[in-house]
Amino acid sequence: MLSEERKKELNALIERASCAGDEYYFDMEQDEFDEEMEGCEDEEFYKGFCRQREIGFEAYQKEIAELFTHITSAEELHYMIADYNYDDGMFTVEQIVMNPACDIVTAKMVYWLCQPRYYYDNYGSPSKCSEEDVNRDVALLLTKMEAKAISNGFQTGLEWNGELVDEQLDNLDFTQEPYCHVPVEFR
Repeated sequence: MLSEERKKELNALIERASCAGDEYYFDMEQDEFDEEMEGCEDEEFYKGFCRQREIGFEAYQKEIAELFTHITSAEELHYMIADYNYDDGMFTVEQIVMNPACDIVTAKMVYWLCQPRYYYDNYGSPSKCSEEDVNRDVALLLTKMEAKAISNGFQTGLEWNGELVDEQLDNLDFTQEPYCHVPVEFR
């Protein structure tokens, strides 16, 4: 079970990580940034965007990604993604599911929340997603997740006292095309 102090630390990391995939404030003029952020100076996202603007977009992503490598608990990773706002982008999601400690239960939840059916219905699989598709970053992540699942790269045995979200649709026939290509681990 996670302590309240650890939850605070993980929440702060999630908040800062949400900045790592967001270029909106990075390219903004300083006076406009200051105006947009007025009153938010104590917030983690403010600190994250300031750091991003200070060291650069890619350097900030690398810095945040490095912090995720120090998380070795499946429970902590699941906690971080359980209530994640997917509108904040895929950077944080990828850091969690590609972490070696990520459990298959967490990965399956994320997989179905990322709506793989869209890619199977429209392209035959996420790996065949058009480069012009506005959601291509999600398709690329789903493709990585499928490869990791097929190679048994996800941990097992997550101990979680909270709710487990199951977004898998009941009406998918995994014996038929294209759904027969969904990895067994995610069914």
